[in-house]
Amino acid sequence: MSTLVSLPGATPVAAPDYQSLERPLNFTESAAAKVKSLIQEEGNPDLALRVYIEGGGCSGFQ
Repeated sequence: MSTLVSLPGATPVAAPDYQSLERPLNFTESAAAKVKSLIQEEGNPDLALRVYIEGGGCSGFQ
């Protein structure tokens, strides 16, 4: 099962000219809990999770 994570104060931001998806990233319950705990450990509720895609991989994605 996955869930949409919404953190207080978080604003979705897309780079110009990029397609915006309604649900671009799904988290499992345990992944969402881990992100939440990491943010709580830092003591800064304004932190957010940055996600990026790195080219490469076994199928040669570039």
